[in-house]
Amino acid sequence: MQYMEMTTKSVQEVIDSLKEISPKYKFGIQHIHNITETLKSKGIELENECQIVDICNPIIAEKFLSEDMSLSIVMPCKISVYTQDGETIIAMNSLVQLVDDINPDLIEIAQEVQEQLLEIIDEIK
Repeated sequence: MQYMEMTTKSVQEVIDSLKEISPKYKFGIQHIHNITETLKSKGIELENECQIVDICNPIIAEKFLSEDMSLSIVMPCKISVYTQDGETIIAMNSLVQLVDDINPDLIEIAQEVQEQLLEIIDEIK
């Protein structure tokens, strides 16, 4: 399942808001992948803007990894911000589904994190 929210903000405005709001929820931005710029540097012009944000709560990361190191394959969480058909979209995959595929015993923690990420997105849009 994917969560997708449209916003009137530009991609960069959303990214800037993520940087500002995430610490309130004890999340940190680990990296921002500017896909549009990366492809441009390789000689490929992408019609739409696209940036992918690696976001993580270190306390939750430690809980996941101390229980099951294989959960590292879904970390850090990713929030994608892109344009399509003139609209800016904020999107993320369901963390609950990703964790359920690996270790169903940790779904409650995944649900908590997913709700926090959706709160961050709601505050941004």
